[in-house]
Amino acid sequence: MRTDTRRRRRATAAAALLAATGFALPAAAAPAEAAGDGASLEQLRASIARAEARLEKTRAELDRERAELDRQGALLDAEMRRIRGAGPGPTVAAQNPADATAPADTAPPSAEQTSAPITEPKPKERREARVLQTSPLQSVGGVLTPRGTLVIDPSLEYDYSAEDQLSLNGFTILPGITFGQLLLARVRQSVITPALTLRYGLTDRLELSAKIPFVYAYQETVTQSILQQSGGGTTVNVLAPSAHAAGLGDIQFGASYQFNSGADGMPILVGNAIFKTATGTSPFSVPVYTTNDPNGGIISGIQKKVPTGTGFYSLEPSLTVLYPTAPGILFANLLYIHNFGRTVEVQDPGGGPPIPADAKPGDAVAATFGIGFALNDQTTFTLSYQQEHVFGATFNHAAVKGSSYDFGTFNFGVGYQLSKSTTINLGVGIGAGPNAPVAKVLIDVPIRF
Repeated sequence: MRTDTRRRRRATAAAALLAATGFALPAAAAPAEAAGDGASLEQLRASIARAEARLEKTRAELDRERAELDRQGALLDAEMRRIRGAGPGPTVAAQNPADATAPADTAPPSAEQTSAPITEPKPKERREARVLQTSPLQSVGGVLTPRGTLVIDPSLEYDYSAEDQLSLNGFTILPGITFGQLLLARVRQSVITPALTLRYGLTDRLELSAKIPFVYAYQETVTQSILQQSGGGTTVNVLAPSAHAAGLGDIQFGASYQFNSGADGMPILVGNAIFKTATGTSPFSVPVYTTNDPNGGIISGIQKKVPTGTGFYSLEPSLTVLYPTAPGILFANLLYIHNFGRTVEVQDPGGGPPIPADAKPGDAVAATFGIGFALNDQTTFTLSYQQEHVFGATFNHAAVKGSSYDFGTFNFGVGYQLSKSTTINLGVGIGAGPNAPVAKVLIDVPIRF
């Protein structure tokens, strides 16, 4: 009715406009022309009615799609709170499609729409959740495993380190003029560590973990003995003793607790604690070359086997801060390593019996900061840098001079989601400073159950 009224008003206005401009409408029309005009008008009205029906149908479909998007958004919000350890929130009830009410002027979603998987959630939050679950972040204490979820994380790590040593057994009369024995040593070590890590979400905010490593190590020490004689002669002797090891490493146990949910734009705070045992082979228990061995005067003190552990228990508390900000996540970690001293048996390079001594490695403090962001729904990328300071060690309760040092590591990694429950991560670390490992490569495949 409202549409017909508007049409009559437009026709009246058009007639008035024609009259005002000097045009006269015919007083009468032939019957055939009148019949044709009437048929055209009816066709136009029918076309407009069909268009309005299609428009109303489109509006109803849009309303149903809007309701479905709202339902998916509620599901995603609930999942984000679960991942962040916030627990169920006010919109959790929307996870049940029967509880979601559609607008009064729209039809409820069809069975196909209700049962369809969520394929297009909000891209920002979906990728944010994806970044939070990558192993590079979990290595510094990222967002925790949900309650009742078990993560089995097999990994393979390769570490390469190199060190050059110089020692002099003699005297120097002028700069550059030395008499005695000059020893040059180049130590190259490669370590391959397959490990199995288990993580279990005891609650949405508390996670327990355990790591069992197995160590394969190879070490080569190339020594050059340069003997400067008083008569001006020089004798060079090159030796390359090698050592290897294969055995259980130091088992670790850990726990992480998430203090807050990160709601209202606040950063996420996670506290971590790792206790490292001494199940691996201690450096003090492996045999060494002595002066009684062939060429013992040059290679005495060098290990005949490579240790698979540190030989000391340690406790590593840390605090992780995570701040989601599109399109990535900023993170930082502050770590303290406390090593527990103990009595060890030090091997005698002279060939005598081991000497008991009280030894304690230096404690350490480390700071890490970086960013992780999603390249797409399956791929993530992380960049970080860690700086660590190691305090001086003590031996028989006396400080060991020169045992304090600093080093840094630049890390980058890529994660790819193979399936809903499986991810593969590749990380690379490059040492910064003379005391840092040259490089390390880590591949891990966390699987959720």
